[in-house]
Formats: sequence, C-alpha cells, structure tokens
Amino acid sequence: QGGPDSEWSWTSHFAFQDDPLGYQYFTALHWSLTQFTPASMEVSPRNIGERVFAVIVLLFAMIVFSSFVSSITAAMTQLRSLSSSVDKGFLMLRRYLRARSTPAELTVRIIRC
Repeated sequence: QGGPDSEWSWTSHFAFQDDPLGYQYFTALHWSLTQFTPASMEVSPRNIGERVFAVIVLLFAMIVFSSFVSSITAAMTQLRSLSSSVDKGFLMLRRYLRARSTPAELTVRIIRC
C-alpha cells in the first residue's frame, strides 16, 4: 500500500498507469471538479504529495466559492439599496402631491410615468 512518502499514487492504486494519458488527465480533471462541488469521486490521494495538492485545491476552492458568495451578497445589497431609494422617492412624491391637493386622476398619471 505504501507509506506517506512512497511512490504509491492514485494512478498505481487504481491501475490507471497503463491507461491512455487522456483518460488519466480527464480522471484528474474530474477529481478536481469534485473538489468545488458536493460530488463524490472514487479517486483519493495516496501519498503526501497528492495529499498536499488536494489540500491546496480545497483551499483554492474555498476562496473562489467565498468570493462568489461575497459578490452575490454585494449585488443583492446594492439592489436592495437601489430599490429602497426608488421607494423613498415615490413616497416623497405622493406626500408632495397630497400636500398640494393634486387631483387623484392626475396623481395616478404622474406616478405611472
């Protein structure tokens, strides 16, 4: 099975070393994509180098996901602020029209514009 410093790797553990390089590449790509999602993968690190790489990929995935969530949150906050400003403007317009005793029909036409 090999220890943490052995040359035993996922390609030898899963007998991929004899498979075409393209298959090995897409298996590695599949594994890396599962690190960004809740998906599972039968391939796992088998030596210290692969384990370190897996941890680095997971940290990178966490940073990318956190940045994505942060940008979505910022956009939603900005949208909510904009909506609040528009609502406040309409409230002030309705108060102004009511204070000036503007006819209801004209008030509706102004607000619809």
